[in-house]
Amino acid sequence: MTQPWNADPYQRRPIDITAYAPPKRGGGGLWFLLVGAVLVGVVLAALFLRFPSMQAPSPTATPTAAGTDEPVASGMPFVMPGDGKSEGRWEVLSHAWSDDGVLVTVRVSADAGRVTYGFVAFSNDGSTTVYEPVAGAPEPQIGSGRLVAGQTIAGNLFVPMPRGPATLILTTEGGRQISALPVPG
Repeated sequence: MTQPWNADPYQRRPIDITAYAPPKRGGGGLWFLLVGAVLVGVVLAALFLRFPSMQAPSPTATPTAAGTDEPVASGMPFVMPGDGKSEGRWEVLSHAWSDDGVLVTVRVSADAGRVTYGFVAFSNDGSTTVYEPVAGAPEPQIGSGRLVAGQTIAGNLFVPMPRGPATLILTTEGGRQISALPVPG
């Protein structure tokens, strides 16, 4: 019996898709298991073994010079805007709230160059109202001014504002913001 002229010559042979698959490599799963076990061992060894170079240094006492006349600098450091050579420190020494506002005692020091200072405040209640100090704080009052390297000034300022957590902002004499410190309410 002859085949018709349009018969498929491959029809007689069964086609198996696995014949086209890439050859299998033996031990593939075992290889990944072995590499994973080694990595887990390295991680555990690093976590549980303390190597001398990885230990935290033990605290040691730092010697201080006894009898030095130079005071330790305190306060929040700042740099004058636009002048990287003029810098200083400032801090809120105390504060007292009344029904009318807050009385704040501050100290400003110039460490290098020339420092100008002024102050404004705002309430931390989410409002955008800026409060400016007013006259009438107990002496010595502090407003705005200028200091040169080595000078320090401390004084009182009164800011009429609602009681609550606030932020006191150190500004330049012209009103440009420099730094800010919290005033608890």
